[in-house]
Amino acid sequence: MRKFGTVPAGAFVLCILAASLTRAVNWPQWRGSAGTGVSTETRLPADWSSKKNIRWKTPIPGRGHSSPIVWGNRIFLTTDIEGEVVPGAKAVRHIMQGTDFKHPDSVGADRKHILKLICLDRDTGKILWERTAYEGTVYDDRHRKGSYASSTPATDGAHVYAWFGSEGLYCYDFSGKLIWKSSLGPVPQMGMGTGTSPVLYQNLVILQCDEDNGEKSFIAALNKETGEEMWKAARNVQASWATPLIVPGPELAELISSGNEWIVSYDPATGKELWRTRGLKATQSRAPLRGKDWFSFRQASLPSAPSQSAWELPAILPAVLISPGGTSAGQPTCRQESSTAITST
Repeated sequence: MRKFGTVPAGAFVLCILAASLTRAVNWPQWRGSAGTGVSTETRLPADWSSKKNIRWKTPIPGRGHSSPIVWGNRIFLTTDIEGEVVPGAKAVRHIMQGTDFKHPDSVGADRKHILKLICLDRDTGKILWERTAYEGTVYDDRHRKGSYASSTPATDGAHVYAWFGSEGLYCYDFSGKLIWKSSLGPVPQMGMGTGTSPVLYQNLVILQCDEDNGEKSFIAALNKETGEEMWKAARNVQASWATPLIVPGPELAELISSGNEWIVSYDPATGKELWRTRGLKATQSRAPLRGKDWFSFRQASLPSAPSQSAWELPAILPAVLISPGGTSAGQPTCRQESSTAITST
């Protein structure tokens, strides 16, 4: 029998809870409620170790790179338990510039996988329940350092939404009951796995699904209560792993999405495109950053050789700064940034 390893529950969440269990605010999705990565918590520990500022530690089966989310006294996270090799199982075929392509770090599609959503008690670390969302072979490979549980779930306080890419979107209530599940179809991503996370807006759960060469890329919104597709917008954007960002506005909210060829703003209620500007012409795995009067889009660079253990960042990392205010009738104010200067374009 194959033995599965375990990893500790997210240490970052545990350290925060150690200082402020009774008054902790909710952290309901990737980078928090506003998608900015900023918390209003105070009196948090500035340092920790395996023994310092840790209230509890719970082993979690499998491998997951998603961030834990918190609502009230509940923590939710996802994991992938990788099993035995399945004879004949293999990843979907990828084509790049007219020829077959397989990334040297692509692995995983030849094995059985169990994809799970797990709920823990915030105060004690006790696992309250775990549910198997999907079990079987998978559509595409993942990066050898990645996981099929890389997308952070999202919650509105009543339901939890867990996205496993081509293996589906799953909605559970807080007791672990499956409310609905939906397939958005196969989303091949060059054998690198899924990275984007679901975003909630009003009665919608929104997913950015950029695939391979971009011919079938799209962004879509489903009804939070039923899983019914409410709108879908085609995107001629190559595979990306960035999570879109909801930005409130004086007249309407904007759904800002990053991509290789294009940075695009949509009306999150309808999927209507509001404006677009050129992208960074590079792999996009970083979510847009938001300041008081600007958005920032930065490039993430891949290792230059498969043997390297860390991502390398060049001395000058290309970025785009955009001032808000783009509408369906106008264009955003866009600037190209380098490490030394910002110039108008």
